[in-house]
Amino acid sequence: MAEKPNCIRPPNLHYPSRRQFWMGLKKRQFLTQKCLPCNEVFFPPRSHCPKCLGNDLDWVELSDKGTLHSWTQVYMARSEFDTPYLLGLVDLAEGLGRITGKIVGAEAKELKIGMPVKIDYTDVDEDLTMYCIAIEK
Repeated sequence: MAEKPNCIRPPNLHYPSRRQFWMGLKKRQFLTQKCLPCNEVFFPPRSHCPKCLGNDLDWVELSDKGTLHSWTQVYMARSEFDTPYLLGLVDLAEGLGRITGKIVGAEAKELKIGMPVKIDYTDVDEDLTMYCIAIEK
């Protein structure tokens, strides 16, 4: 029996403004964009700077660090997912916002709000790598 992918294939894999982000995950890099005219660094990647609306953008690598803001245990999900699983909301270390991701390698009883976490990577197939959240040990 085939293993479930435990993810939904993102529809924006080939969007020009997102392609580099997905390629970065494949290389184990968590990338975002920086606006060259105003130096704003923002996440998630998009086609224009949210501060000045410019589109002269470059890619920068973020650290793999964050803080667990909240989490939940998911018991009901689409058929692509094995349940239950842990889903975390993480504040990025750079202060750019929050990401959600599946928490791996931990049990619910180990999780504490405010604990350090890191971004980890899971190869779904040869064309897709997803990020996930791991406890900083």
